[in-house]
Amino acid sequence: MSKPKSPYPILENLFNSKARVRVLKFLFRSHPVNVGVKELAKRIQEPLGLVKKEMKELHKIGLVKKL
Repeated sequence: MSKPKSPYPILENLFNSKARVRVLKFLFRSHPVNVGVKELAKRIQEPLGLVKKEMKELHKIGLVKKL
């Protein structure tokens, strides 16, 4: 049998990473300020590579329009 689809796929994708939560908190608190990925990584004190990865995932699920 196949696993039933979750009614909350976006929420499941959102909160599987501490870094992703930190990125989201910053973006929602700072909206509409535009910052680059390097500046974002610096401000939330997370490694640049990890922030890039999380931003790509957020873009994929439709929460970030531009990388």
